[in-house]
Amino acid sequence: MKPHNPEETAVVLTGATSGIGEAAARLLAPRTSCLYVHGPERPTEIGGLLEQLQATSAGQVHYVQADFDHLAAVEEMAAEISKRTDRIDVLVNNAGRPGPPRRTISRDGNEVTLQTNYLAAVLLTERLTPLILTADGRVVHVASATHLSASLDPDDLNLEHSPYSPTAAYARSKLALVAHARWLAEQASQPQPDIVSLHPGVISTTLLHAMFDIGGASVQYGARNVVHAALSGSRWRGQYVDETRPAQPNAAALDPDFRRRLAERTSAVLHLSGHR
Repeated sequence: MKPHNPEETAVVLTGATSGIGEAAARLLAPRTSCLYVHGPERPTEIGGLLEQLQATSAGQVHYVQADFDHLAAVEEMAAEISKRTDRIDVLVNNAGRPGPPRRTISRDGNEVTLQTNYLAAVLLTERLTPLILTADGRVVHVASATHLSASLDPDDLNLEHSPYSPTAAYARSKLALVAHARWLAEQASQPQPDIVSLHPGVISTTLLHAMFDIGGASVQYGARNVVHAALSGSRWRGQYVDETRPAQPNAAALDPDFRRRLAERTSAVLHLSGHR
């Protein structure tokens, strides 16, 4: 895979208004011809950030608002991007939330951590894949090393029959992302973009401190790892990457039967027409 040429690289970055996502947006703006940044805030609430990104941009910066607690908003986001362009080179699924103190169900009927961190990313990837189908197209799932100790029953996606904890809800959503990346690379029908799942590092963010009483590296460090995964000339082929190096994921993500069951349940929840 060739390194992306900034003069002709279009990137969609979710969760771009805070934390690692904001830092990644600042790194990507001068390295892309068109950068679509996503967040849940109204444009007036982040006007300063958008002005700063545009000031350093090598091309255009567009803001797309969507609250991933509502899957309809994900559909609307994909439709808006599709109206603006017919080509996306890289989709970075970075948006995420910590597990809430108590099990919470979205309006769509899904456990909210799984919906924001996983289901929304899968749905957006599905809807934007027709724009990413180029030889150099890529999807980046920003996951977490917490997935290594997670367990996930595809028949209990909403934790109706399993004990709930905020950290377990978060970790299992990231395990789902890692497994989805592997499934797309190895089991989904062709054609498809290159895909990678990434642990950006233990990064000091509001999300980290909501669940763990530990310190971490700077958001700039995590953002550099995200940008490396997005723009590297390497072809990832569904690998799990720990910061910048391929690593062994949770064994469940390597199990074809687990990936198939998860894909089937995910497709049913999202009402997708079938696997590509």
